[in-house]
This record gives sequence, C-alpha cells and structure tokens, in this order.
Amino acid sequence: MKNTNFESTSRRSLAILLILLTLSNFACGSTDNTEPDSTTDGSTSDDTSSTTDSADTTIAIDELEVRDLGDRDVNILLRSEWDYEFMVDEESGDTVSDAIYKRNTAVEDSYNCNLNFIDFAGDWANHDNFTNIIHNSVLAGDGAYDFIAGYQAVLTLNIQNGDLMNLYEVPHLELDAPWWTEAGIEELTFNGRCYQVGGDIAVSLLEGINCMFYNKRLAEDFSVPDLYELVRAGEWTHDKMLEVSRDIYLDVNSDGIKGTEDRFGFISQGTYIRTYVVAYDTPTISDEGDIIWNTEHTINVIEKLVDCFATPDVYETKDNAESEKLFSEGRALLMNCTLGTASKLRSMDDDFGIIPYPKFDENQENYMTTTSNEVSMICVPVTAPDPEISGLVIEALCRESHDTVAPAFYEVALKSKYTRDENSAEMIDLIRESLTFDFGWISSMATIVSGAQYQLMVEAGNKDFASWYAANEAEIQAGIDGYLSVYRE
Repeated sequence: MKNTNFESTSRRSLAILLILLTLSNFACGSTDNTEPDSTTDGSTSDDTSSTTDSADTTIAIDELEVRDLGDRDVNILLRSEWDYEFMVDEESGDTVSDAIYKRNTAVEDSYNCNLNFIDFAGDWANHDNFTNIIHNSVLAGDGAYDFIAGYQAVLTLNIQNGDLMNLYEVPHLELDAPWWTEAGIEELTFNGRCYQVGGDIAVSLLEGINCMFYNKRLAEDFSVPDLYELVRAGEWTHDKMLEVSRDIYLDVNSDGIKGTEDRFGFISQGTYIRTYVVAYDTPTISDEGDIIWNTEHTINVIEKLVDCFATPDVYETKDNAESEKLFSEGRALLMNCTLGTASKLRSMDDDFGIIPYPKFDENQENYMTTTSNEVSMICVPVTAPDPEISGLVIEALCRESHDTVAPAFYEVALKSKYTRDENSAEMIDLIRESLTFDFGWISSMATIVSGAQYQLMVEAGNKDFASWYAANEAEIQAGIDGYLSVYRE
C-alpha cells in the first residue's frame, strides 16, 4: 500500500501548486479559455507533458487530444442525490458550483459535444434500482450510457455482474496522473484490472475524505498539546488521542448516562469507526487474493477500539447531525467526520482545526485515510457506444476539474471560507495525500469483508475478533473467490 511520507508535505504542496499553474498547457480546457496545444483533426499528439506524482518523481503524461465530436450527446448516468457534482446549468456565485459549470462548459466547447446528464435515485435506499438500471442497460445492449458516476460501494455488484469495462483498456485515461487518486487506484487494481476510479472529477470524493476536527477553545481550556505539532512529528497516535481527550467528559444533565446533553473528549458517528480499517493499516486481502485480515495487528486494533469507546470521555453518536450539533455547540474536543463537514460548521462560535485520523502507533509509517462509502466513482459500461469517446470525455472532465473544481473546493471553499487557520490548510493537503482504499472493504457487498465489523464489535463491546473471523472465514473466502473470478477471467 503506497502512501506519502509527511516530511515532504510542504515540498509536494508547492509542486501541486506549480502543477495547477501549468496544467493549462496540457488540459483539455483552461480557466482562461485558451485552447491547449494539441491536434484538432482527430489525431493524437505525440508530445508529452511532465508532472509530479506524490512521491516527487517526474512522470510523462500525454497531452489530451482535442477532437470535434460533431455536437454529439455524451450520456452520463448519475445519482439524483449527488447530481450537484455535474448538473449545474448556470453560474450562481457559489465558488464550487461555478467551477463545475466552467468545467462542463470548457469541455463542451473544446470537444463540440453536449454533456447529457441522466439522473436516477441512487442513494443507499435505492441502490438496487440504480444497480439494475446499469445491468438492464447492459443486458439490452442499448448503449444508453457513455459513462457512469455511481455509488462506490454498490458498483461492486455491477463489477460482479460483468457490466463494467476494465478501465486500463479505455483509451485516453491517464490513471497515474495527479487528477486521479493514485494510491486508491493501486488498491482498486487486481490482476491488472480496475473497474472504478475516483478523482477530482467528483466533488463527493473531495468532500467525503475522512478526517478529524478539534475544538481549539476546549484544547486550550484542558491544556491539550499543539495537535498540529503532534501530527507533524508523527506522534499523533491512537494512544495520544485517548490521552488528550481524557478527563473532559462532563455529565451536564446529571443523569448518570452518556448522552447528547453532555460534554466529551471525543465523539464519533458509528460509520466513521469503520475507517480504522484503513487508518490503522489493517489490510484485508493480499495482492494475490489471499485473506490477510485475521492478524495479531487487527486483533490489537479491535481491542484498542473497543476499550476506547468504553471510556467515559468517548461517545458514539447516532447520526452525523447529532455529532455536528454536539461539536458545533462546543461539547466535544474531537470529532470524526469528513472534510465536507467544514461547510456545516461555519457558524460555530469556537475556532476549530482539522487534523488527520491518528496512526495506530508510532511504528505505523504514514497517516492514512479513506472516504465515505457513498462517494462517486467513475466507470464505463461494457455497452458504451464508443469507449474511446467515453475515455476522452472522462479524462477531459477530470483534468479540467483538477484545474478548476478541486482548487475551488480546497483552496477557496475549505482553506479560506470554512477553515480558520493556515495550519488546517496544511493538514488538508496531508489528509488528501493520505487517501487510499482497502480492496476487500470497498468490495464488501461481494467479498463480505466489511469495516462495519469494527463498528459492530465496538457497539457490542466484543473484542474477540478471532472467534468471529473463524466462524465466518468460509463464507468470506467464498465471497472473495467468487468476486475475484471477475478479475481473473
């Protein structure tokens, strides 16, 4: 699993800034509407541009062909609940929405095409419906969709059904470029095949990255050490998290029960407990397809998490709204959440900071994080009318997003509008660069490997992961073998 060392964060941040300033030389469109140097007659330029990946090595990236698509409709299937990622009809003054509008317009103008967004309900309650829309289209061979922005966790079912193309075979996609999630794509690739990818093209992925918030007033009141410095020094660990949150609990309503009227050192909505599969580096499936989940390290992680949530200072909330209310009212030092939560805290009286999930201990090399399950991932159905055009437009949108939408979200919306200090901006860079996935967990609807098990064991106060695993190993193995057969065909 590839992640970036924190010591080079500042250097990489500068490199990223330089990339943003120079991307217009090879992107399909640019914020100043200057047409890039590329061919327009349907041939691909042999020129290459260089950029810098997360390990500070220079990689060559082909310039993206600019082609007249003859006013062709490019049909894109979306989930209605996340249509704001793509369906923006006009500028409104909102920084991110306006960037999306400009991105869409730049691609349509550069390629003489019409981005035709087709949306259906596709949240968790409607995930079967969305899955079936894709599958039935493939069965009918109707070529209805050029590409899809779907539910990360649920697209597993369409992969299993054979509905989606191996993206390494889709022309024009530069999956090792910085606008795609490099470490995430490495984790989503098995046997040279990858069927869904995430990147700057989808705002839900940008805003859905898991992180932690902390209340600066409470930190000062309880003499908490500088959390930013702990992160920089590599000392922000599970035990340190418990140490700084200790003795902050206050039974405000004196009912003797931990509840929403009280004050806590650390609060977490239940689903964010699942993130520790990645944050504490407990991989589930090896590169060869073997189960590697049931290890001494995983057992130690489970034991630490169960003990953590059993202490008075730590509280599992029922939903995100409850967590956000507690935190915004100044009744929690620490809160697990996502980067996008910053927009919901703008009216909070206390100053807050953003930091990554802790490492398990100081032996863990890097900070690590993942995303919420529902973020949008991009895929191409096997019945796409022209995969070359699918790849061309996907890549154009993602490159343009890297030049417009991502900077709007991180540099303007998060780093300036919502966050309250330069240190948080630095932390956002670190969190973004530490983004990855776990192949077994992201495919849990088929593999039965789920971060939900961490949450369930915490809620039950059950530390006996080994016994649970032994009782379910055969089913898990069968699920993995069946799912990986798609990748081994």
